[in-house]
Amino acid sequence: MRVTALIGDRSTICYPLAINCQLPIIILMVRLSKNPRFFLILSLVLLLLTYGAEGWIYGSWMNRFLERPSVLTQFAEPVRFGVLYAGAVIGILFLVIIFTSPISLMTIGLDNWLKSDTRAFLSIFIGAFAFAIFVQRVDYFARLLVLISAVFLLKLDLQLVGCSRWLSSLILAFFCWLGFTGGILAFYEWNF
Repeated sequence: MRVTALIGDRSTICYPLAINCQLPIIILMVRLSKNPRFFLILSLVLLLLTYGAEGWIYGSWMNRFLERPSVLTQFAEPVRFGVLYAGAVIGILFLVIIFTSPISLMTIGLDNWLKSDTRAFLSIFIGAFAFAIFVQRVDYFARLLVLISAVFLLKLDLQLVGCSRWLSSLILAFFCWLGFTGGILAFYEWNF
């Protein structure tokens, strides 16, 4: 039966519900797939949602961190919040710029770095340490991969529309910042 090939081996009771739910989405995707700007908007929404969710998670962590005594206790509340927020935004912008910069800039920097044996050993040591951290904290690594994949998806769509690499990097940095900040603000607006 044709319906069985589309949905899989499920009971006959689920067929009408599954077809009614999937058919409008499939028709919409087929109609809009001819428009390349649709995928640009879709990937932009995915990037904003991804970084918004990360901002929400970071906002909850920041809230717990600011409630307990720490190194930043001697500073006022807005200063502590600003330090944590600035550190996160700098980290996100650094990741976006590193992963969207042209490959030639990275190879030039790595080529000069790895000419010395000491530097090569240090790079291997840092890489092994990073791998050990990734193995122990797979959830952080998975979140990092999701953030990077959202950036790459929007970068590819921006370049398909005709944006240059540097313009797409600036657009990505702005929208990543916007999504992350929106996630933090949404956490503080709706959680309290």
